[in-house]
Amino acid sequence: MRSNGQVRFVRISTALQLKVVAVLMAAVLLWLAMTAAAFFQRAIVEQERAALGEREAAVAKSAGSVAAFRSSVDGIATRIEARQRRLDRVVGRYFGGIEDTAAPKPITMKASLPEAKRLAELERQQIAFAAALTDAAAERSIKAEAALRKYGINPRTVAAQPVPEGIGGPYVPVSGDPAALARLGETLTRLDRLERVLMAVPSTLPATPVALSSPFGIRSDPFNGGAAMHTGLDIRGAYGQPIYASAAGRIVRVGPWSGYGNVVVIDHGHGIETRYGHLSGFTVRPGAIVKAGDQIARMGSTGRSTGNHLHFEVRINGRAVNPRPYLEASADVLEIKAGVGRRFAGGVGRS
Repeated sequence: MRSNGQVRFVRISTALQLKVVAVLMAAVLLWLAMTAAAFFQRAIVEQERAALGEREAAVAKSAGSVAAFRSSVDGIATRIEARQRRLDRVVGRYFGGIEDTAAPKPITMKASLPEAKRLAELERQQIAFAAALTDAAAERSIKAEAALRKYGINPRTVAAQPVPEGIGGPYVPVSGDPAALARLGETLTRLDRLERVLMAVPSTLPATPVALSSPFGIRSDPFNGGAAMHTGLDIRGAYGQPIYASAAGRIVRVGPWSGYGNVVVIDHGHGIETRYGHLSGFTVRPGAIVKAGDQIARMGSTGRSTGNHLHFEVRINGRAVNPRPYLEASADVLEIKAGVGRRFAGGVGRS
């Protein structure tokens, strides 16, 4: 070291140099250790972040699976509830009050259906319920067939009628057991046709009291004495007494008609028609809908008539048949008709 023209020498001992080198090396080692620790810590953090991300993805996937499961369960529940509403409507329409009939009791569903196993069990019960409904409808069909046979109507002809006009809608396939539900639909369709025809059959007395003055069939004509076919029943009575509809239907003719005098004609559907002749007056107009027992006219002696009476005809597909079996229906047939009548609630019974 030079100072004021003088040179001084500073001597650093080997020990001091070693100490300085040691300190420097210690510092470098410390820095390296701290840097390595920092990198190690960062690696651990990154590893934990990656693991956390994987867990979050797994949780999200699980949540998606749970959501899909819940959506699937909700869909099954919605389908079961919709089918149950349809079955309940079938019971109400065809069997009325459950407690008053032989129809099976409908399944009671819970407000909440969280378990898929419970849903599957309910679906199985519904299919069994549909099968029980099919059996109950088939039993009703047998009774309706027996009643129609007593009226001289072939049930096979009724059941084989083509699909009526004026019906339709989009095709919506039924979920569950299509075969069981299809059988139920076919059986109910057959029952509906049979019972509608049964309701169209005239069985209510058109005039009371019944005092027959001429039966159905071949007789001596009251005007020329020759043999003639009498196509109805003649019921004697007082002038102006009420004449009643023998079954529900639509009035298709009111007024004079050769041979009948003043006449009312009722179309009951399914090819069944009744005619009421020799009337003195009317209480209905063409197009009116009447129920069995409604007054439609008054007794008289118009047309080819020898005195106050009602000429009552029953025609099936245009052919005159003997009305007497219809008006003398047995108690069991009338009971069946009464039950069907409660279902239709006074409807016309047209297909």
